[in-house]
Formats: sequence, C-alpha cells, structure tokens
Amino acid sequence: ELLTLRKLLSNIINSMPSILVGVDADGRVMQWNREAERITGTPASQAQGQPLEEVFPDLGGEMNRILEAIGNRELQHDEHIPCIIDNEPRFADVTVYPLTTDGADGAVIRVDDVTDRVRIEEMMVQSEKMMSVGGLAAGMAHEINNPLAGILQNLQVMRNRITHNTDRNATAAADAGTSLEAIQAYMHERGLLKMMDSVTEAGRRAAKIVDNMLSFSRKDEAHYEPNNLAELLERSLELASNDYDLKKRFDFRHIKIKQEYDPSLDLIPCEGSQIQQVILNLLTNSAQAMAESADDSKPPRITLRLKRETSMALIEVEDNGPGMDAETRKRAFEPFFTTKEVGRGTGLGLSVSYFIITENHGGTMRVRSTPGKGTCFSIRIPFKHRQAMWGLRL
Repeated sequence: ELLTLRKLLSNIINSMPSILVGVDADGRVMQWNREAERITGTPASQAQGQPLEEVFPDLGGEMNRILEAIGNRELQHDEHIPCIIDNEPRFADVTVYPLTTDGADGAVIRVDDVTDRVRIEEMMVQSEKMMSVGGLAAGMAHEINNPLAGILQNLQVMRNRITHNTDRNATAAADAGTSLEAIQAYMHERGLLKMMDSVTEAGRRAAKIVDNMLSFSRKDEAHYEPNNLAELLERSLELASNDYDLKKRFDFRHIKIKQEYDPSLDLIPCEGSQIQQVILNLLTNSAQAMAESADDSKPPRITLRLKRETSMALIEVEDNGPGMDAETRKRAFEPFFTTKEVGRGTGLGLSVSYFIITENHGGTMRVRSTPGKGTCFSIRIPFKHRQAMWGLRL
C-alpha cells in the first residue's frame, strides 16, 4: 500500500503543468518532477542530491530567499520574474513552500509560466490607452473639421469675388480706384489664383484624411454589407500614407505602390472597417520591415493585388523587403509572437488580422516568404458570407 501511495503521489506531481522542485535545508534537490525535466533537460536521476544552483541556475539565484523561507517557515511568493524557458525570455511566478517533516527542514519550489497572462494584462492596458487615444483623436478630428470647413468655404468665396465679373464685384473694385480686370490680371501675373487652388486642394486632402480617421475609428457593431474592395484598399493606402516615424526613418510616402486590381470583381459582403484594419496592419508591417533593412540598390515597393477566383476574392499584399525565415513564417500568426524589439510591437497585429479574416469572414489568410526575397500575404474572402449561406439573421 505504501508503494502504491508513493507511485500515486509521484504521478500526481509529474502530471502537474508547473515546475515542482523539492530541496532540503542545504539546497540540494530531493524532488524533481517531469516538467522540471522538460524545461531544464536534466533527468530526475541526475538532479537528485545536486545543489539547486547547478541543475537549475535560474532558481539557484534565489537560494537566499529559499533558505530564508525555510528558516522563517514562511511562504515566499514572487510574481512576474523574468527568466529563460525553452530558450525564450518568459515570465514566471515563483512560490516557495517551507516544509518541516520529522525535524528535516526543506522547501517545495513551484514555478508557473505566466507569460501569456502577463502579455494579456499588458495588452489590456495598451488597449485601454488606445481606446482613450482613439476617442481623443475622434474628438480632435471633429474639432479640426469645423475650422477646416470655414477655411475651404472662405477660400471659395474669395475666389468667386475675384474671378466672377458680377456687378457687385465691379462696383467694389471701382470704389477702390481700380478695375476688376486689373485685379484679375495682377492675381494671374503673381500666381495668386494658383496659390489659392493649392490651399484649397491641401484643405480638401486634410478633410479626406480626417474623414478616413473618423470612419476607421468608429466602433459600430459589425455590419456585413457589399463593399468595393478596391475602394477599401485605396482608403487603407490613404491612411498608411500619413504614417511615418522620423526616429526609425520610416516614411510610407517614400515607398513605391503598385496596384493591380481586377475590374471585373463584384462587391464583396464584408465588414469594411475590419478589412481596412487588416490591410493597414499589413501595409505598416511591410513598411517597417523594409525601413529596417534599407537597401539603396533596391527601392522599397509594395504591390496590392485584387483577383477574382471561383468562389472567393483574392487580396495580395506583397513587398520586396527582407522576408522571413521558416521559423518566423511558421509562427507569424501566433499571438504575442513578434520579431520587433521590446516596446515596438505586441505581437498581436497578425493574429488579430487572421482572426478577422478566418473567423469573422469565413475566409483564409496565408503567407509566402523567403529570406531576402520579400513577403506576400494572401487573403481570400468568400463572395457569399456565412450568415447569408445559412439564412441566419444575426
């Protein structure tokens, strides 16, 4: 019975997803579960009786705290400890449980990999920040629209009063001691009318940017309605063209854009703002990747394609950047996976994009890439949305 109980206890310990290590009062290993074997690569038979700092260096650095827990017989718990697990930087919660059995002191150390939880917490904080910034941006956009409309309207009135030969305009010019023709000749000679046209065009472009920002930031419920994919791609390009970072030498306006759109493509049922979000993310990723590996002999280029297939519309976003190796390509859509330096990316952009295309739209998303030869993302969206296919009203 004792042997059976020991085997049962050993099976329970080995089935735990946490690392469990038992040490005596001198810090030598007494218990070493299967997860500890997997993470360290050291079998339990080799770990038994060895100093903890030799077989588990990451935990060995905590020996003073472990011995303090044993001496004081108090539980020690530390959260979000940076460490290396499976050769990757991770975060772990470390708990030390002091033990006293028949006068023999020791401790059980439990290590839980909480990296995903930490990243989700960081993502939630970042999401709250972005919601606040989004609300602020929307409010600013509305505030910008008002004076912008006034500028454009008054420019149009000014132009009309100079160029239109109306009685009131002619009378006002005569009262000022000149003629309307003389004023028009002067304006033409000095290029002032062209300058006014330039100001008007700049104002309209600013209004278009503001309109795109408001449309993109709107948090309406998903509405799957027929959309022109070419128009969605063009709006995404307009948004991306205003994205630049001087510190990272990233300026989308310096990238050559090539558009290859199939004119026979029909309207596609989709949620427009979500598709824009996906395309904008792909464009930004391409631009950043090409900026980081700038090559004067190979000017940066992004190609956007729209094609008609049997039952789906195909969108391709292809760049001539540095490309991806096999490992990066395999993990491209994995949540929290990123090749960017700390603080520059959450590793969620592509995973969210993948979810939008596959789950929300019933489509597919694939990536082709070779190191040094660029990357191509392929998105396929069905002509008929799943709600319509099954007759659902959701």
